[in-house]
Amino acid sequence: MNLEAVNTLQELQHWLLTNQLSSKSLYIIGFFAVSALLIVLATKKLKVPIVVGYVFVGILFSGSVVKYFPFLSNLQTEWYTLIIENFSYVADVALAFIAFTIGSELSIKILKSLGKKILFIVLLESFGAFTLVTLGLLALGKPFYLALILGAIASATAPAATVMVLQEYNAEGSLTSTLLAVVGIDDAVALTIFSFAEPISLIRAQGTGSLSFTNAFLHPLLEVVGSIVCGLAIGYLSVKLMVNFEDKTKKVLTLTATVLGASSLAVLFELSPLIINMAVGFAYRNFVKKNLGIAEDLETLTIPIYAFFFMLAGTKIRITAVTSTTFLITSLVYTLTRATGKIGGASLGARLGQAEEKVKKYIGLGLLSQIGVAVALAYTVQRDFAAMPKVGLLVFNILLFTTAITEVVGPLAVKYAITKAGEAKSGELSRDRG
Repeated sequence: MNLEAVNTLQELQHWLLTNQLSSKSLYIIGFFAVSALLIVLATKKLKVPIVVGYVFVGILFSGSVVKYFPFLSNLQTEWYTLIIENFSYVADVALAFIAFTIGSELSIKILKSLGKKILFIVLLESFGAFTLVTLGLLALGKPFYLALILGAIASATAPAATVMVLQEYNAEGSLTSTLLAVVGIDDAVALTIFSFAEPISLIRAQGTGSLSFTNAFLHPLLEVVGSIVCGLAIGYLSVKLMVNFEDKTKKVLTLTATVLGASSLAVLFELSPLIINMAVGFAYRNFVKKNLGIAEDLETLTIPIYAFFFMLAGTKIRITAVTSTTFLITSLVYTLTRATGKIGGASLGARLGQAEEKVKKYIGLGLLSQIGVAVALAYTVQRDFAAMPKVGLLVFNILLFTTAITEVVGPLAVKYAITKAGEAKSGELSRDRG
């Protein structure tokens, strides 16, 4: 580091101390923590999904709205916007744990027992959504790079809401078993599709460089394979260490160090933090016979992280963008083509896999929710398209806007499916969905 860089760094440190950036950040963190508690209380009473409340409050306190608050000066608004924009590390931490959770849903035993029908369903519903969304947006006149990136994100399904509904109704049967397996591995396929689609989109969007076998296929393949191998190795070493621990503190710190350490290595070696942590989660599920007893600790640990993640995601939405006719039409086409691809692809896959009749009819209705890895991928787009901020912002706005719809419709569709299939045993639909 040269002398000029050292002087610049010292000046920056002095400026941050003088303006008490850490204190201002603490004010906002405290405000969001209190807001999260109020959201939980309010959504329980209003009977709406918690995550919708998080996103809504995030929108309410986004930079584009806060600037109209009469009791804040221009300087205070600028400080607020600056600090919010620099909370991106919260998203990185949340996404790491989301990916780990996805991987921990993948059981080799369940996948083997369900056989080829799972393969057909997952591939056809994932690629069905990817293809139809891409073609639908191209037909709407959108640029190829935008259609491709949104198509790749559309292939993802959020397992959390679906699993919660199945648990609340004590659902049992072939449809339930198939649905659990599909949502467990769906995001693994989506991450792979995205890993190939995003580099192509980036090249086309920037208009520099040319597509070749190396940058369109070989580099993404090496990234995916390298991330999986590295994640499995880290996960294997971690579970072998954790299996000797009985103390809760050691378990929680081992898990936290593993997930965040894997993310750091992924960034260092230019691998995918999402895929590497999904592989770590897979190792935790399959590489040890003993129950590690970390599920409850993981859930507790991630409650505040996810709350901040979704509220910060909401702050990314620009109200002026989501109210335009063009945006609404784009979002509608995205939502309809994604739903058609998911439902139609899953039904066709079930038929090709010779699944039971009720699986053929209702499996697609359990795949509509998208919050989770889809928002994670939208964050990735925003980061990688930093030189083209309008692209990242548009993708983010579309994902969060349509997610608010699917988080309401999705769980209701799951309830309808298991009820019609005769697999809903008892209970009432939980209103604590996140």
